Amino acid sequence: MDKHLPIITLVILFLYSYGTHAQTDDMPAAESIGRPGEISQVSRNIKLTLLEYMFLPNEIWVTQGETINFVVKNTGNRDHELLIGTHEDLKKAAKIRRKHPDKLETEPGLIQLAPGEQKQLIWHFDKEGIIEFACPLPGHFKGMRGTIYVERK
Repeated sequence: MDKHLPIITLVILFLYSYGTHAQTDDMPAAESIGRPGEISQVSRNIKLTLLEYMFLPNEIWVTQGETINFVVKNTGNRDHELLIGTHEDLKKAAKIRRKHPDKLETEPGLIQLAPGEQKQLIWHFDKEGIIEFACPLPGHFKGMRGTIYVERK
């Protein structure tokens, strides 16, 4: 196997994460982060890769009213989580995880993945605006963050 293949793959994934979408600096924070969705309502799949310490892609564009099936794979060597929420909610979750790092949380918009594990998270986006996702585990939150741009229909 070519020893440069993992590096080339990372570069391709990194470039892919930049996307080709227009700047959305004027887009407001979403009034709602949405809710868990139903498999029968899924309009498309979006693959997310987790590794130390980033999400690929880290910017995602969806349309208001869409239900997305996030197919999330942890390709890293550590446990990771994916939590969808407002910036404040994510900061609060990271603070709680620092105090209780071994406590397993269960809440809508959260999945926990061991190294090599793949899971799905089905989410319905009901309002336009910007919401975020992050890994709230201790030491991960600073770098493992991303943005979901929910565009008007």
